[in-house]
Amino acid sequence: MKYAVLIFGAMADRTMPDKNNITPLSSADKPCLDELAKYSETGLTKTSESADRYSVEKSVFSLFGYDPKLDFRGSAVLYASGIGIISEKDDVIFKCSFVKLSDEEVYEEKTMLAEIMPDDIDDIYKELCESFNNNIFEFVRKDDNIFLIWKHGELYAGDFSSPNEAVSRCIAEHLPKGDFAQPIYNIMKKSCDVLKNHSVDSVWIWGESAVYDIESFRDKFGLECCVVTDSDYVRGMAGYMKAEVVPCRENVSETILEKLNENDIVFLYNDRAYESSLSGDFEMKTKVISDFDKDIVKPVFEGLKEMGEDFGLMAVSNITVPVHLKRISSEPVPYLIYKSYDRKNSSASHFDENAAADSEHYIADSFELIKRLISRQ
Repeated sequence: MKYAVLIFGAMADRTMPDKNNITPLSSADKPCLDELAKYSETGLTKTSESADRYSVEKSVFSLFGYDPKLDFRGSAVLYASGIGIISEKDDVIFKCSFVKLSDEEVYEEKTMLAEIMPDDIDDIYKELCESFNNNIFEFVRKDDNIFLIWKHGELYAGDFSSPNEAVSRCIAEHLPKGDFAQPIYNIMKKSCDVLKNHSVDSVWIWGESAVYDIESFRDKFGLECCVVTDSDYVRGMAGYMKAEVVPCRENVSETILEKLNENDIVFLYNDRAYESSLSGDFEMKTKVISDFDKDIVKPVFEGLKEMGEDFGLMAVSNITVPVHLKRISSEPVPYLIYKSYDRKNSSASHFDENAAADSEHYIADSFELIKRLISRQ
């Protein structure tokens, strides 16, 4: 038995009244998904509780079959481990971003103008290390990615806003809050003096997390697993799942099928729809969904049939990102589960948000989808 799970990031959207109540998914040319819907279980599933700062990471974690309420331990460690930065079990790790601030004298009265990637990152990193690294705190780097490790720190020490939440706002409401957050607050504030001769005004520290302690995918589901992705945080998740990780090569469908020869289940995480969603480009989002159907769904489905054994295929969006909002929202997402040995006579004639909503299936916890895929019942 072979399984393919095709997670297309940000595929789901809202109907748009100015476009005859269609979505990019319903507008896309996707003959394979539409045909599969006729013989599949289709429906909606909730991948995150709300459009909070970790909703993207939680949604993918859940679609891998893990309950975020029990097992999610923050995002920074996923990004760090995904690029080879390994922290100790009792450490807390944060992402370090760089921001431009307005010129008020009092730090707390400044407005965040933008999050930027500095050109002089080598010099900035050197000064941060010289100013702050000690036996408690350590800035670490891989390429252009910088993290702060709090050795034996306090996990969930406070509330740490992402830079996206603070852009164009006074930073006072978004600075670290909580009983143990003061040391991080102090580093951010002092960094204004440390970086005064550089292209950025301050570090912004967020995304606190700790090393994950979860069952391997094999132990949890009894299947050998591979994850195909170019996303740092998804690579990090896969590492904690003890899954093989491979990059998205030029022909992604061939990679998936090749890895299915060696594994029981292969996940693809493709995030090509995010850029068009966040920029509000309806036509481009429609095109990338059409390409997803043509270049990935169809050849993977055809390849699975040629393997000559029973198989299951799931296609799902991890999160809803309406193009007219240009941000993440909390609506449930459509999913499709096809089983070669159990072809449904579905009432669906196509695959999109409205057709999924008309289905009798609503899965409140998306981590249950994997069980539905691999179940023989």
